[in-house]
Amino acid sequence: MFTVRGRFDGKTIELLEPPPVDEQAFVLVTFLEGPLETAAARASRREVSVAMFSLDRYAAPLKQRLRASQSSAEAPRPFTVGEVMTRKIISVAPDATAAEAIHIMNRHGITSVLVEPDSSGEWGIMTMRDVLQKIVAADRSPEEVVVNALASRPLVYVSPDMSLRDCSKLMIDKNIRRAAVRERDQIVGIISDTDIFQVVEERGWGPAPAADD
Repeated sequence: MFTVRGRFDGKTIELLEPPPVDEQAFVLVTFLEGPLETAAARASRREVSVAMFSLDRYAAPLKQRLRASQSSAEAPRPFTVGEVMTRKIISVAPDATAAEAIHIMNRHGITSVLVEPDSSGEWGIMTMRDVLQKIVAADRSPEEVVVNALASRPLVYVSPDMSLRDCSKLMIDKNIRRAAVRERDQIVGIISDTDIFQVVEERGWGPAPAADD
């Protein structure tokens, strides 16, 4: 019997370790790793985290997944914000209620939502921590609080071509976990500390390669 670690992205399981490829049955144990967006999937799969499989039926698919995993590990390591940022932008109006924003966050499996410009003209962001701190801990009703009262403004912006190292230093200096990615005065994505962490976990880390002369 062997234990094989894997990651569930909501649709498929990615093997993080080589599976045993022999003529015996084995136990495949997947440890769901990644951002908090997988929390709902994790909860729904707790009862099926361990399963018995026969190599007679699954050897070929497992070998294919293994080859894909190895190809991913050999791919060039990303070094810029634009390579790893989340491109799907989800936003709410500043006068929406916190309850509406929470519902949107839960439906999309995200831990923050952008808040559209208010009278100041600045974009903002509302995070799960804002809900915990300003709604739950403050004992307020989310139906009676508008998003604008929770949002942090202005956003901290980075460019798609900023290095992940510089982005990490900026996050530390500003004491933030997320930054908006802006290009030509348009928000084109969001990058979080979780995105950068995944790069390190999946690809490792080290100095960027020197540019050719």
